[in-house]
This record gives sequence, C-alpha cells and structure tokens, in this order.
Amino acid sequence: MKKLIVIILTFTIILTGCSTNNNVTETTQPENRQDLQNDIGDSSNTNSNIPDNINTAGSLFEKGYYDYQGTINNDITIRMSLYPLEKDIVGSYFYESQKKEIDLKGKAGGEDILLYEYDETGKNTGVFRGSMDTVDKIEGTWTSADNKKNYPFTLSLISNLPGAEYGKRYAIAALKASDQDVENFINKVQDYVMNNKKEELSKQISYPITVKIDGKATTIQNKDDFIKHYDKIFYLDYKQVIGSASTKYMFANWQGIMFGTGSSNIWINELTATDGNQKLMITAINH
Repeated sequence: MKKLIVIILTFTIILTGCSTNNNVTETTQPENRQDLQNDIGDSSNTNSNIPDNINTAGSLFEKGYYDYQGTINNDITIRMSLYPLEKDIVGSYFYESQKKEIDLKGKAGGEDILLYEYDETGKNTGVFRGSMDTVDKIEGTWTSADNKKNYPFTLSLISNLPGAEYGKRYAIAALKASDQDVENFINKVQDYVMNNKKEELSKQISYPITVKIDGKATTIQNKDDFIKHYDKIFYLDYKQVIGSASTKYMFANWQGIMFGTGSSNIWINELTATDGNQKLMITAINH
C-alpha cells in the first residue's frame, strides 16, 4: 500500500512539473509589436525611458523659425530648423555631408527640449534630448531608437525668422512662391554657378545690378555685360563659398532671401515680370 502511495505521489509531481514547464514556454514566446508611433511619449517607443512630461507652457520658443548649426559627437556637422507649432516643436535637420532632411517632432519647456526624429516611412530613428538657458544654444545627447548609441550634440542659433507663418518661411520676400519654389530656384542658381552656365545664370538676374570687380563697385547693365565680366564676378574662392552654401533654412527679411555665408552671398527677391507675373530673381551679388 505504501509503495502504491509513493508511486502515485511521484507520478503527480512529474505531471505538475511538466505542466509548469509548458506554462513558462508559452509566456516567454515573443509578442508581435507594432512599429514605433509618431506620437511623442507613446509607450511603444524604445526611448520611453526619456521623460516627456515637459511643461510646454514655459517654452522659450516664440512664433517663427529657429535655425541652428552644430555637431553630433563633436565632429559630425548638422543643420537644424525648429518651429513652435501649437504645443509641439516641429522641424527637420540634415547632415552637412548628405543634405537629406530628417523630420523632427517634440516638445520644449523653459530648460528642456525633446525631439524625436523620423525617417521617410514615419519610423522613429532617434531622439535628441537637450537643455538650454536660452534658445541661442542647445546641448544634450542624441540616442538611437534602439538605445544602443549615444552621442553628445550641441547646437548654436545662426538665424531666426520671428513671426513667420509655418510653411511660409520666405513669404516676407516671396509672397507668391512657396518655400519649395524658392529652394528649387536657389538649387538651380547654385548649379549654374558651379558649372559655369553663364548664359542660364544671366537670365536669372534683375538688371542693372552692382557687383565688385577687382575690388571696385561696378554696375552691370544687361546679360551681355554680365557674361563678359562673369569670371571676375564669380572667381574661384567665391564660387567655392556659393557651392558649399546650404540651399535650405535660408535667412529672409524685407530685403530678400540670402543665400551664402557671411559677406559672400546672393540675394533673391520675388519681382513682377514684364508679363505681370511674379518671378524669383537675383537682386544682389556680394563678396
């Protein structure tokens, strides 16, 4: 009888152990997970350890575009443009070496800023978490979406377009042309300069125009005059500046849209053509 009880107890323990092992196997199976969402603070985001409870009421950003230049990991140069849209901060950035814009969306408070980046499919690819005393400088850490890479970043404000409507960065100087129209025009001008397309470039200029030739202010009256003096206007060093200048996030005011760096620049304006239509034209060439 005792032997029978022992056998029964042993058999029961074995069955219980098998049942427990089966349960462990079932609960440790991987679950299906959706792609990261575009909403800030979504629990599916792998950067959920970064707080998103920023008090946006204390944001230092006011209506308008804020354009920055800086680095990631101290040696990778980037450009970034931010805009406070309702309670969010939206914008984009690009690596100087690639020129491909990456979308940003996040939040900003009195001291902190949190910006998630997204690829063309809307998938989160990283996050900027920074701090600032003023909007002039932002410093912090960039983290990859899988939390495996962390690099310091720093951004310095290089221009601001206060009061500009979202999506109408250049409207103060180009009311009819869209932002994309302006940037397409600048890209075309840059291509003409870098490839010595003198004839094509001469058609984009509003004459007369005053330029410096051999250090002296000289008035260029027409296309033929421009082509004649082209090599002295667009000399090698000046062409290199124009060729490396960003065709995005450009400064604009009532005088026009500035393309270039420092005192070496080209100014664009929207003018009324002879047929009555508005047309983007070069109105100043400075070096």
